[in-house]
Amino acid sequence: MSHPKTENEIDRQAVQNVRTLAHYAIHFANRELVKRDWRDPVYVAARAALEEVALDLHRAKWLFGRIDGTYLDFAAPAIAADDLVRAHSGFNDVISRAKEIAEACRAEQVIALQKSKADRTRRGEIVFADDVPVVPTICPIVVLQGTNRDMGRQYAQQIIEIYGSWIFARQATRSFSADERAEMSRWEAELAKYMPEILEFAAGWAEGASLSGVPMTYEQVLAIWTGTRPFSTEVRPMAFSQADAHEEGITAAYLGVAVGPDKSVAEAADMCSGVCAWGSATVDGKLVAASTTDHDCTYQATIVAFPDRGNSFIYTPFSANGSIPILGRFFMGGHPGMNSKGVAYIHHGGANTGEPFSEWGYGVRRGPSTFHILQFAETADQARDMQLGWPVGDTAISLGTAGGLFADAKYGFSLEARSGSPDAPNPIVREATYDALGNSFEFLYANNNALSPRSGHLNAAPKQGYSYSLAGGWFTFDPAVIHSEPGGVAFRRLNTKNSEGRNRFHYRTMMAGYGRIDLEYMTALYRTGGAIPEGDFEAVCARWNAGEQWDCSPAHRSNAFTVVMRPDENNAGVYRGCVGPAARDLNCRDPGHGYYYHDETNAFWELILAASPQAVLANAEQKAAEDIQQATQALEGFDGCDAGKSELQRLLEEARDELAGGKKIALEASDRDQQLSLLSRKLRAATRAQVRASQVRDAVHPPVGLGEG
Repeated sequence: MSHPKTENEIDRQAVQNVRTLAHYAIHFANRELVKRDWRDPVYVAARAALEEVALDLHRAKWLFGRIDGTYLDFAAPAIAADDLVRAHSGFNDVISRAKEIAEACRAEQVIALQKSKADRTRRGEIVFADDVPVVPTICPIVVLQGTNRDMGRQYAQQIIEIYGSWIFARQATRSFSADERAEMSRWEAELAKYMPEILEFAAGWAEGASLSGVPMTYEQVLAIWTGTRPFSTEVRPMAFSQADAHEEGITAAYLGVAVGPDKSVAEAADMCSGVCAWGSATVDGKLVAASTTDHDCTYQATIVAFPDRGNSFIYTPFSANGSIPILGRFFMGGHPGMNSKGVAYIHHGGANTGEPFSEWGYGVRRGPSTFHILQFAETADQARDMQLGWPVGDTAISLGTAGGLFADAKYGFSLEARSGSPDAPNPIVREATYDALGNSFEFLYANNNALSPRSGHLNAAPKQGYSYSLAGGWFTFDPAVIHSEPGGVAFRRLNTKNSEGRNRFHYRTMMAGYGRIDLEYMTALYRTGGAIPEGDFEAVCARWNAGEQWDCSPAHRSNAFTVVMRPDENNAGVYRGCVGPAARDLNCRDPGHGYYYHDETNAFWELILAASPQAVLANAEQKAAEDIQQATQALEGFDGCDAGKSELQRLLEEARDELAGGKKIALEASDRDQQLSLLSRKLRAATRAQVRASQVRDAVHPPVGLGEG
């Protein structure tokens, strides 16, 4: 009989290893689960059991993240003597229970529900498991209006209403050295020159947090937007994080790429994707677009902003406080976004580190630049020219400077490098997609490698250069080339491998649908997964690591937030958002484990960027009512098991309760901030109703991907 490990027998690497195994155990259980559906009692029981296991996985990750530094922007360090032992035990418990679920599915047995031992309470608008905040799987929404300072104040107040004071508490305790203050002042000067409204927003944020019981200084908020370090002089895997300060800890970078003291890359997973089409590619000539952020989804919020200057817009930063556990600090970066003039920011564009080293320096971060463009650009051309007027900036850090994939109904571009900006711009810009005969097509896509024929030197290219394909861009599959250099260089090269196949998927599906692409086509695209070869998993992993490729898709289990949108200049732009992947049965891009969530929905809410906050709310409530009606009709025709019908009926009742509860909130307040807060609460209730109803409808009539059904 084995005995639990003692503290002396466990180190951080051991816990990290068992954390990975826990992720895989849930993934393998889900692969068995999705062979069935809601009509099968085995599925209903196993799904409920897996929800509880996913909750306990999140709790164990939270604890370990407080130990290794990856959650230190969200919670205080864990310092108890047995914390490592508890984290190790938590992950092992997840592994054991997930394996039982997988076996029950294989044996066609209805598994007994083993609930998490955590006490669940609702604080603000989210659930806590004991003292661990659970990531909401229906993305919250905040509505802002007025000056940029007003909007910053409202942002802080509404985020605290949703999550609680802890969401900014760590940032509110930060102090800065003289060197850090000097660096912040340098970044601040760039913002003051090019986009001073961001500084106004930051000042309002500090005011709003303080009014809500989380005293924050302007300096503490500014650090979220700028960072406190000088521009990087070497290629980094991704962003900086608080874990960088841990001498004995693991420095964690984007998407779980563990980087040890020797700067070696231990493992990697997929990154984000984006695609857009306009003109002759679409049904009506209008722009449609879609994108995913790919990581373990965290505490985020979609912003619907109505500034008193410029355009209204919708935008979803990666994180409500600018930081992603394991990934690092991203200066309020995120995607996608769109504005009331029909301009969209779709994706970060896939290219990094292409400008000459002599041009690296201070400039504007991607987060602030995206806010600025959405607020003030009236066309995609203007969005391009704005960026060419800014310094090259901190190009060695992904999203450390401006760039990316933008479009409107007449034009799209992906800005892969901004060499020479702002004095003598010599950019690399993709403005169309081409076939082998040189014919141009009005769609663009991006994953995490460069696609322009001029971009072979980007992404830390090896001396012998990358390979190139028309649809896949610049890449290498050779592990010897990928890992010939450590840290950020290896990370960039690995991204080219992870992106090439997804690029081919985008090219193939957009060509196949050319001329008939619309919002529904894009939605189906992100419900269409790839394939992993059958056979022994370890053998499949070895084949992948040796350089083998297979059919894959940008829709996969590492999708953190999936958005499909149809921007419009006539107050009718559509923005659909889904936390996690848009279909539960999606595979991983490679032999990875992906990410799973407690209360996973795989369903979209939908917003219309109308002329006013009140009109946004009215449209959302109308959509919720329609979704509930459709779900009610669908459930009447459900021919499955009693357990499935009971659970779907519970979700439908929750949808009805959310909509009814939201409508009971009266928009009576003494000032605009309070009124917007109430309106936002009503809007969140409507979007939760939409998602719950959509879950029911989709369970009875499963939506299909491209080429399915």
